[in-house]
Amino acid sequence: MMRGLAAIVLLGCFLAACATEQIAAEREKADSHYNIGIARLASGDAKQAIAEFSQAIDNASDNPAYHNALGLAYLVEHRTDLAIASLQRAVELDPKFSDAYNNLGSAYVQRAGYDQAIKAFRQALSNPAYLSPEQAHLNLGNIYVIQGRAADAIVEFKRALDVAPDFAEAHNRLGHVYLAQGRLELAIAELTLAIKQAPDLATAYQSLGFAHLSAGEKDRARQAFQKVVELSQTSEMAAEAMRQIKQLSQ
Repeated sequence: MMRGLAAIVLLGCFLAACATEQIAAEREKADSHYNIGIARLASGDAKQAIAEFSQAIDNASDNPAYHNALGLAYLVEHRTDLAIASLQRAVELDPKFSDAYNNLGSAYVQRAGYDQAIKAFRQALSNPAYLSPEQAHLNLGNIYVIQGRAADAIVEFKRALDVAPDFAEAHNRLGHVYLAQGRLELAIAELTLAIKQAPDLATAYQSLGFAHLSAGEKDRARQAFQKVVELSQTSEMAAEAMRQIKQLSQ
């Protein structure tokens, strides 16, 4: 009787060990697909990234990072509804997943669901352990610009800079708002900081050109617009910069 019981116990341990090994193998396979997907997404191949992330989820459906990555890839492809579904699943699995909330907010922005986006960005910021809150502050500020809430936008861009003083895009966006308000000295200061941190940021040079132009500083305006042409030769922004250069040359 005891031998039979011992055999049953050993069999149970063997089956449990096999199950554990199988789960570990599935998770290893999932991680492999996930890592390949990250590489594909970084190289600009969002379609292949989607295939890899989907395979990862097939192998381990309870990993919120996989759903977040899949949502981000869908977002890049402008498949907004699928992005939202994947990102919602990510935050269901991990309610403190701030990066997923930030991506979810971006997905809502993609379909002009600004109230939902604001809620998602604020949810991202509610986690004190969030490692990159400047991104959510920037995104909130961008929504407020769209809504015509310049004062609120300035607050968010400044909060982004409080966290990350060298965040070029926050300086750029803050400078853009100051320019729209006619606060030229502040606009030039912020846009100059943006360019210092990101010398290839063509949009900052474009706004800086208009700021110098409004301040009557034609030579500096021309230099800024010329930089736009150098950095973004075939864009509509460059075409506008060329028009400004021609007018300044007349």
